[in-house]
Amino acid sequence: MSEAVLADAVVDREAAKNTSVAVGGAMSRAWLIDSHAQIWRAWHGADKTLCDASGQPVGALQGFADALLTLLESVFSPNISPAVVPHSGHGPLIVCTFDAPCSRQFRQRIYPDYKGHRPPAPAELTAQLPRCRALAEAAGLSAIDYPGYEADDVIGTLVQRLRGRTRAITIITGDKDLAQLLGPDDRWFNPMRQMVLAYGDVERHFGVKPQQIADWLALTGDTADNIPGVPGIGPRIAGNLLKKHSTIDGIYANLAAVYGMKFRGAPRVQKLLVEHEPLVRLSRQLTGIVCDLPIPTNPEPWLGIGAHLPELLRAAGVDEYRIARWQRLPRVAHSQINAA
Repeated sequence: MSEAVLADAVVDREAAKNTSVAVGGAMSRAWLIDSHAQIWRAWHGADKTLCDASGQPVGALQGFADALLTLLESVFSPNISPAVVPHSGHGPLIVCTFDAPCSRQFRQRIYPDYKGHRPPAPAELTAQLPRCRALAEAAGLSAIDYPGYEADDVIGTLVQRLRGRTRAITIITGDKDLAQLLGPDDRWFNPMRQMVLAYGDVERHFGVKPQQIADWLALTGDTADNIPGVPGIGPRIAGNLLKKHSTIDGIYANLAAVYGMKFRGAPRVQKLLVEHEPLVRLSRQLTGIVCDLPIPTNPEPWLGIGAHLPELLRAAGVDEYRIARWQRLPRVAHSQINAA
């Protein structure tokens, strides 16, 4: 299945589950994009020799452009509720979140080895990051980061703000930790694995509820981010503990009960929890997503692509077929630009 067909199917599925949406109604959907995850994905799948006319690498940039195009085409599909059509004046909220410079700073103050096992990003990739952000902005999308924090924390903060404005949310990412943010009307979409999880799907997939994901990762550890867990406690045992006691605090308030739980090795697990409690508490500070950053601006609904987007696409070596697809999308009127 092509990504375009997949994205259409995903959005159609979401629209079917959100049939109460109407123009001017109480509920509408926001799409929050973990842009760095999409750019990394594009980089790994790109031809590393692909360059623009000046010899600058553009493989990740082109892949990111394709991902945004697929999403915008799907959101603007005629199969979607009129509530998300930009011409209504209440366009879809689509936000590209980015890691800020020194984005690991907050968590590395807590644990200096956070993501310490990862090699530095290749210079050929980092050179494309500013152009990826410029592309998102030229496409009419809000692009947001926050100094010292990761895109995850920007997404967490926006989720809390938007939920207060009765927005249902789709988080586009490959990171399982962002599933902790889901509410009953939200979706988690992993484009690489072609996977959509609703709130109720999280427990079936991971074995814990969304609000338990951060505690679960603190117990098991997260090798992707070099977060330590309790040696000998894997996803299944951590899930059993949280099903019984709900939270890490609940587990440590009932350590005596862990000894008698009905799984093999329960006494050993109790001993491990006692021995490694400081590590669990530290890891929990790393796995939780910050949801109260003082981001000074709120994202605006998407009204259409900017007039200079085709020029940026051509400079990046994007072919005319794709540029024509971009140009079939709504465009921002001069009056809207002036009003902004």
